[in-house]
Amino acid sequence: MFFQKYSPSKGFLASVALCLALCFSTISTGWAQTKVTLTGKIENAVSDSVLLELYTVPAAYSGVSYTVALGKNGEFTLTAPVAEPMLGELVHGPESIMLFLQPGDQLDVRADAEDMVSSVKLKGKGFDENNFLIQFERKFEEEEDYQVLPDNIHKREKEFLLFLEERKQDQLKFLDKFLKSAQVSEAFKGYVQAQINFGYANDRLTYADVRKRVGDLPPQLSANYYDFLKQVNLNAPGALRNQAYLDFLNNYFQYRVLQEKPASLERDYYPNLYSLAKKELQGPARDMLLSRILSQTLRFGYVPDADAMYLDFQKEVKDANYVSFIQTQYKQFRRVGLGSPAPAFTLLSATGENVSLSSFKDKMVYLGFWRTHCGICTVDQQAYKYFAEQLADKGIVLVQVSVGEDLQAWKQSMAQKKLPGVQLYAPDLSAQILKDYDVTSFPAYFLIAPDGTLISTNARRPGHAEGAREVAAAVDLYRKSARK
Repeated sequence: MFFQKYSPSKGFLASVALCLALCFSTISTGWAQTKVTLTGKIENAVSDSVLLELYTVPAAYSGVSYTVALGKNGEFTLTAPVAEPMLGELVHGPESIMLFLQPGDQLDVRADAEDMVSSVKLKGKGFDENNFLIQFERKFEEEEDYQVLPDNIHKREKEFLLFLEERKQDQLKFLDKFLKSAQVSEAFKGYVQAQINFGYANDRLTYADVRKRVGDLPPQLSANYYDFLKQVNLNAPGALRNQAYLDFLNNYFQYRVLQEKPASLERDYYPNLYSLAKKELQGPARDMLLSRILSQTLRFGYVPDADAMYLDFQKEVKDANYVSFIQTQYKQFRRVGLGSPAPAFTLLSATGENVSLSSFKDKMVYLGFWRTHCGICTVDQQAYKYFAEQLADKGIVLVQVSVGEDLQAWKQSMAQKKLPGVQLYAPDLSAQILKDYDVTSFPAYFLIAPDGTLISTNARRPGHAEGAREVAAAVDLYRKSARK
């Protein structure tokens, strides 16, 4: 009616209609090319939903999740944004299937919840790539003859390398045969090549370490055993999202750091990893591994250098995904990281005084958090006097914070037990000190240096068999490095 009212020509109407059709077609096609759609059915379902975990940032330890409810017959339809080829994990109950997903994929996935990998059936766009992955996993990751553990790791060097080479050749033949009858993307070809090449390289690189772990059987390696590393392309195209590649890079740079024998492994490990990766990697691989190393530094490592690394990272890395990922990590973990200032506090002591962290300026402080009805806390309290005796000559101030007890009952208990050190009181789980030290479980123990910085955010418990010895060793190590 609108067009009739203004009486445009038929030719004009046809042009407008065609223009609108093309416009909506372009929009629709563009949207379709930035998402994937998974449909399917779960037989013998054990829950009421399926979850798709997309590993959007290769440096991350987790992905972005999308969940959808199952229908009455176990059927589902799930749509998720995918801007580039990436891995996704379709999860139902304790079972899951790894999928290689590309923009525009419309994949139908049907499986039995009791064994999804063995029962899965696929069809639709994305079939060839994911059919290969499933067949590859069934052959090379489930058949024991192709596994390093438990048997092949016990082979001598010559036989072990023969095993790795034969496995690699079988995998390449498997891929070559598959490609003769299927059409897959170049991105997927790069992904599979990385799986084969870096699976070989990683198992060869870690051969000696794995033997030590499983049986304390360090092998006698030939002088040129590690020469193969010179031939590995660390910046292999198409490898970025492959787990074998990520594992290899982690192990390779760890090997390089240990070969350099840093003066203080605890202090220099992560900065040295970062420096080597920055020097030897290029492009996306460089951005990815610098992100992963810095994330590990913030989560697990010794971080007096974390701020400098973070500033350098912001200058070096341009990919917005990695920058955003690390900014989030920095805000989350740097607040109570090793090498950061221990948060100040003032709490009531068992003797009725207000005690602050500043009261122990220039002293080493072992700070612990206990809670009523915590079984391990009770064990630690029982061992606490002996723990204090073992550390008596180390010049450490022992400070314990009891959380959530009735104040009068706590005072009476402290008077009866006569525990060594300084006993402090926090009324409940909302206490500011718990937020400042990011204490979410009990017991929790920290070691604070005389200059007020944290040198351990996970110090050994008093009730641990090696607790006092390891705390003493950490104190000695700090004092030795501080004198340099």
